[in-house]
Amino acid sequence: MSKFAFLPQDYQAPKGGSFYMKLQDGENKFRILSQPILGWEDWIEKKPVRWRFEDKPAKPHDAKKPVKHFWSMIVWNHAEEEIQILHLTQASIRSSIEALCNDSDWGAPYFYDLKIIRKGEGMETEYMVNPLPHKKLPAQVIDKFHERPINLDALFDNQDPFNKESHVFTAGIFSEADLPVAVSSTDSISEIEIADLMHILDECQIGYKEWVLNSVKKTHKANSVADLSAEVYQQIKVAALKNMEDTHAAQRNREQKAMKEKMQ
Repeated sequence: MSKFAFLPQDYQAPKGGSFYMKLQDGENKFRILSQPILGWEDWIEKKPVRWRFEDKPAKPHDAKKPVKHFWSMIVWNHAEEEIQILHLTQASIRSSIEALCNDSDWGAPYFYDLKIIRKGEGMETEYMVNPLPHKKLPAQVIDKFHERPINLDALFDNQDPFNKESHVFTAGIFSEADLPVAVSSTDSISEIEIADLMHILDECQIGYKEWVLNSVKKTHKANSVADLSAEVYQQIKVAALKNMEDTHAAQRNREQKAMKEKMQ
């Protein structure tokens, strides 16, 4: 019987094609190329509904599923060699990137690559963020950015952010000269940090958020989270993340127990 190769020996599957970066199991390497847009996301009839950061809705469509805080940004996906949108709702990833921004050895994540390591599935999924050494952005990536113009603000209107007929497109950041504002060196708590903490507290044990906010006023003598020192803010955030993780774990255990009882 004659033997024919099913595929040519030098065949390689084509890369890319996707407009959105999806975090795969294992390593996900990328470079952030724009400022993120910040907002809130809910789902209604399997369709996303998004609000700008300052317009958080009073309550979610489904009381059992809280509205999520998100960042969306333009990135260069190394694996697919494509300009894509990375949409982040995971508090642990955002907190890790935020920590890098506040670290004087790293700074704003425009001038070095990031690796997100994804492990597990469903509620057991874990993410680890690793920065790579500072490195100049290759010219070909900048060319690709201009070949695929993106309007991130279109996401708030459920429009196509890749529509080339848009009148406005999101600016790229390829060097320090492209930064819209200087990186602040003050000790104040930013709006992004406040939003992240509030989102984490929303997913903590019932009553924990109220206890924390009361503690801010009574124990730390601050009118709001914005008036806390960076050190105290970080302490509160670390404790809140632990409470959120414990709350999620308890919920998973209840769901697993209920499923087992249903199967018996």
